[in-house]
Amino acid sequence: MNLLWITLVTATSVILGTGLCFWIIQRTHEIGSPTWVFETILCPVIRILVLFIIVSQVYPAVDANAASTGFWSILFQQGQFNHLINILFFAGLLLSFIPVISHPVFALPIQSLLTIALVFHWQYAGSIASLQLFPSMATILKITIYMMLAYFVTRELCRYISRAIDTRFAVIGSIRLVSDAIYLVLQIPVMLVYSSFLKLQLT
Repeated sequence: MNLLWITLVTATSVILGTGLCFWIIQRTHEIGSPTWVFETILCPVIRILVLFIIVSQVYPAVDANAASTGFWSILFQQGQFNHLINILFFAGLLLSFIPVISHPVFALPIQSLLTIALVFHWQYAGSIASLQLFPSMATILKITIYMMLAYFVTRELCRYISRAIDTRFAVIGSIRLVSDAIYLVLQIPVMLVYSSFLKLQLT
């Protein structure tokens, strides 16, 4: 697994996905259309697709013999791609009503880990007798530490980046999308920790 390649693919997909959402929202502001449809439906779906790309790069950490294409082949079997999009979309809506957990620093990694867990279940449920998807306490502790580090790093970075974007493109309100983009990138260690936990069940 090439961490440099994972970072490059992640950064590119995040920039493109976030940029598309930001452009759509700005266009709706310009023409005076309501933005709630895009903010609550279209942008979350785009975020989920970006999340799929990131997870596909990290998923081989579960099985050294697997490739990122294996992640996609599992998703497209028996209509599981659409099924997983629906699960993550409604999971995102549910998380938005839970205090603290609704924050992207928790919500986005939870969606990512749910993706990995479901794909792992679909792939190995028939070959592992006692499949365990819920992480151990040690794994939860590591994940929580990485989440908190991501929060503090993002809090400092997004102020400068969003201010530069607002000034450069004469727009306002980029800070939320910028912070989501940084969280998407910084959740890679969280996914690697959880993938290592699942990998132990294959040995």
